[in-house]
Amino acid sequence: MIRGRKRAIAGHCALTLLAATATAWAVITGLARLDVLGDAVQVRITECHSEGGGRGGSHSVCSGPQVANEAHTLKISYDGHEGEIVRAVRTPWGGYEPVDSGFVSRGISVLMPVLPLIGTAVAGAFAVREVRRARQEARSGVGARSGHDGQDDGRGEERTSL
Repeated sequence: MIRGRKRAIAGHCALTLLAATATAWAVITGLARLDVLGDAVQVRITECHSEGGGRGGSHSVCSGPQVANEAHTLKISYDGHEGEIVRAVRTPWGGYEPVDSGFVSRGISVLMPVLPLIGTAVAGAFAVREVRRARQEARSGVGARSGHDGQDDGRGEERTSL
């Protein structure tokens, strides 16, 4: 197998794995934001401030006690104001995000996994195509050369005598 073909297969496989990971992240985030599992808690916002800044931009973070359990304070990425009660859900990676309730935000949460899923399918198709080409080359012997030309083993040009 040609070295370039091996690199292409490895590259397409790596892109497929990255796109599959992005798809899984988008699905999990969407399920959390839509509160499909029903694990939402209510948080009474007591403080809001801006975090981040610089090149990545800043985002608003609010914190406050859980309505049912005042001793437990939660921190969520939310642009709200003090005194507001917000439904929030815990993400698998440990943070809290507000539950989406608007039509547009629900649509975004549902459609978000579609783009990385398409990328996964395309990169996977390219990886399969490269593997098939490599196997076909291996069977036909195109990629493997013996190092001698056809004249030495009788497969060369046919000579005619005059």
